[in-house]
Amino acid sequence: MHRVQTTLLLLAVAGLLLIGCDKAAPSSANAASTSASESKTEPSTASDPEPAADPAAASEPEPASEPEPTPEPEPTPEPEPAPEAAPEPESAPSQGPIIAHLPGDVPMNKTMKPLQKHPEYWVADISVAEVAEGEAPPAAITDETQAVSIVMTAYNMHGDHGHLLLSREMVVPLDDKMVFPGWQEALSGQRVGDKRKIWASSKTVPSQQMAQGAPVVFDIELQGIDQFITVPAPADLPGAPVGDAQLQTSETGLEWYDVVVGEGGSPASDDRVKVHYSGWLVNGTAFDSSKNSGVPFTVDMRGGVIPGWLEGLKTMQVGGTRKLIIPQQLAYGWNPRPGSPIPPGATLIFDVEMLEIVDEDAPADSGGGK
Repeated sequence: MHRVQTTLLLLAVAGLLLIGCDKAAPSSANAASTSASESKTEPSTASDPEPAADPAAASEPEPASEPEPTPEPEPTPEPEPAPEAAPEPESAPSQGPIIAHLPGDVPMNKTMKPLQKHPEYWVADISVAEVAEGEAPPAAITDETQAVSIVMTAYNMHGDHGHLLLSREMVVPLDDKMVFPGWQEALSGQRVGDKRKIWASSKTVPSQQMAQGAPVVFDIELQGIDQFITVPAPADLPGAPVGDAQLQTSETGLEWYDVVVGEGGSPASDDRVKVHYSGWLVNGTAFDSSKNSGVPFTVDMRGGVIPGWLEGLKTMQVGGTRKLIIPQQLAYGWNPRPGSPIPPGATLIFDVEMLEIVDEDAPADSGGGK
């Protein structure tokens, strides 16, 4: 009995040890049976299962969402009109001259004023021509004036004093394009016999061309207006009297009188002709004549003489005498030959007598209208 109790006690201890080993490292089979037994004996702590979804509700599709409205495009703003360009401000007058520093003659009232259209130039009268009571005032420069005869004295400024550049008589066109911008305005209204001072700032054409950027001062004495351009009345023309001859003109500006109508032939464009001629300025000053030597002048009609001669001679007849009045554009223009007695821009008057048409190989002469 004692042995049976001891055996039972050993078996109980061994069972406890086996139970402890099973909990420490159960086999896969024991783990499965243990889990199954635990699930049967331990109350479940999991939450109740969710009810099955209603099949009818699951089959109904969800209503489609309404599309978002397309935003209307914003209207394109009309382009704003371009702002009008502001008018260019008129150039402000340059700082004027210091009267006490100016060379040459002193302006009247010791003041000068800028020109309205060209404020970089300042002007003042030095003196004005005196007119006796009852006498007509002297001629004045107008918009129609083509050229002026002047005595010009020019200086370049150097600090508070000036240096002489030139002083001489000259004939000058009254044309800004041919002289400098502001020239015509600076002389406007000046009368023959008046003397005027012009101050040109360092920004002007005269300054850049004559004085390397220094101001330039001009003293201008007006001696004549168009005096080598204006043609006198027929009775006052130099040379042979025109008598009853009619004035004829061409589109180029050439004018002539047939003082004697010839009876011979007219030259062809490649002929040579012998002529006698005499030439004058419009004021009656003679400058050339073949009659002084008595030797006729041979003209090549193909060229070599001024355009006014070629045009005037081509319609003459041998034996005839024609008085030609040739404007500057058909003569020597504004740049006659150096040393020539013909002033710039001068209108020329010629008496031409056609003597004969000569052999085309005859040499042409120099002189005359060449």
